Amino acid sequence: MASATPPARLNRTLLFLIGLVLLAAGVFGLLFGTGVLRQVLPGIDPSVPLLPAGLTLPEWAPWVTLAVAVVVGLLALRWLLAQARRRPRTSAWTLPSAQVAGRDAGTTRIHSDHAADALAADIESYDGVQRAAAALVGDRRRPEIHLDVTADDGADLAALRTRITDHALPRLRSALDIESGRADLVLRLAEEKEHSRVG
Repeated sequence: MASATPPARLNRTLLFLIGLVLLAAGVFGLLFGTGVLRQVLPGIDPSVPLLPAGLTLPEWAPWVTLAVAVVVGLLALRWLLAQARRRPRTSAWTLPSAQVAGRDAGTTRIHSDHAADALAADIESYDGVQRAAAALVGDRRRPEIHLDVTADDGADLAALRTRITDHALPRLRSALDIESGRADLVLRLAEEKEHSRVG
């Protein structure tokens, strides 16, 4: 679900860059170890030390190395934190008070996870659906609804999508008195996946 995974683009970019660096390092190591690189660049000899004898590093070199290590560590931490924030937290919602004989019957509190479970169970009752997972996040009036539905082989995904948008989602919105909200739907059939935004 696209909106549920904001770090996906960052992951792909970083993994692509890391892969390029590792690929270049591997090719260089292979050419260096087999001696091919020495034929292309005669000055490179595997038996020669990388640093000349008697070379003294400047006093600031360890501090620069430390600073680079800290920056890399902070970037790695930022990446990990991005993974943890794949989706906003669910929360408890207070539903509008019911009126009984002109009197307030009290308020009803429901956790968004419970509402999501009910939505998933409703969709799982449809013919051709193997399993469904749902998440409701954000404000109760305009929540984000994330659905991941796996259908049987041969199921009509278009018909299933229509039934979800015309039946399951309206029922949820009516039960929770939801004004509006965005819904992301992922339909899976075997190993293939259809991603769409509804509502």
